[in-house]
Amino acid sequence: MTEATAAFVARHARRNFWLNVIEGGLFMFGISMVSRFTVLPYFVEQYSQESWLQGLIPTIANTGWLLPGLFVAPLIAQLWRRKPVMLIGTFLERLPWLIIGIWLIGGNQFDASTTLLVFFGLYSMHMFSAGATSVPWQDFIGRVIPEHRWGTFFGMQSGFGSLLGVAGATVATQVLAGTPLVIGEWQILGTQSFPFSIGFLSLACFGCMMISYIFLALTVEPVIAPTQAKQPFWALIKNMPQVLRDDPGFTTYLVARVCLSLGMLGHSFVTAAALSKFEIDGSMVGAFTVALLAAQAVGNFGLGALSDRWGHRQVLILSGFLGSASLLLAWGAPNALWFFPIFILGGIALGGYQLSGFTMVMNFATTETRPIYIAVANTFNVPVSAIAPLAAGWLAGQYGYIWLFVVLAALGLVGVYILYARVQLPNHARAA
Repeated sequence: MTEATAAFVARHARRNFWLNVIEGGLFMFGISMVSRFTVLPYFVEQYSQESWLQGLIPTIANTGWLLPGLFVAPLIAQLWRRKPVMLIGTFLERLPWLIIGIWLIGGNQFDASTTLLVFFGLYSMHMFSAGATSVPWQDFIGRVIPEHRWGTFFGMQSGFGSLLGVAGATVATQVLAGTPLVIGEWQILGTQSFPFSIGFLSLACFGCMMISYIFLALTVEPVIAPTQAKQPFWALIKNMPQVLRDDPGFTTYLVARVCLSLGMLGHSFVTAAALSKFEIDGSMVGAFTVALLAAQAVGNFGLGALSDRWGHRQVLILSGFLGSASLLLAWGAPNALWFFPIFILGGIALGGYQLSGFTMVMNFATTETRPIYIAVANTFNVPVSAIAPLAAGWLAGQYGYIWLFVVLAALGLVGVYILYARVQLPNHARAA
């Protein structure tokens, strides 16, 4: 980064910081109403009790988030700006919730199989568009937020988002419970039943996301000339082994992150486990969402600020440990209320994993190699992320959710050990 570019970033840093904190908060407010950890499993459970279908939600989420970066990274590396292509991709990310909302509010006329097929198709559109946007967005943030503020930014954005997410989850709780939604003296929604309730939440999600889109569009990005020769997307696949060989510390980190991601995968099945073991209605699912997001808010604010002082590696170690511990609590859950501390610990762990997982990849790279490192990191995790949720769903169907949680918690602890004993950040990152 040239001195002129650094001066430009510094001049607009405060504006860009708060615009993107607000953008992330509003986005989280919307997506919390259709949480993939609670609300979407509840939706799927109404049409099928097959465990492998529950595993399809994290499979689509993980593969959609990680795989498209392989194709996008070589393309954006040649662009002077990231913002235009990012705005296109993130609009397509938001659009499926409008379609789902109109479809369900208009009355679902499909049978169970067709309903799930349409739902998973639209959810795939959402996640693959998000994945195509993820590389330009992460690099965009690296360009508009000064490096020494990355941890604080991700913590503030995620923490503010989780606070608004609590409000969104509270709305979801009322709507799923079928109680009228009243704000002040205004009744926004009367008593409605499933699946109209999911349709309303999807439309509300889309509305919040489009407001957040405005704040994203107002961000000021520096113009930086490309420094690498133009390459086709398959060149990244060809060069991946070389990148991994040249940076063994980065490779070890990616192995540890795969183990941590398997530990975090267990949280996608916690709601399904509670539904299968106890009598739980929509209002309880909404309450679980509130607990999860409130814990994420507390964790993000605290861990985001802490990571800039203590280090992202240490935050990831703590998050991995808490995530595994929360899954082990499910072993002897005597009643549904036992799942509240599970969601609380899981929320803190997920928040720390997301904010420090992003930032550590950026720490290993230089400004010039950042898009490639982000794409390599995402692609490295694709095979496990695509197969593991389906395998986990099969394991849960064969042996029950408890044994699934034990296996995934153990893998998460392996990731914690590798991070603690084998991973160190490069010198330039420690200096920053």
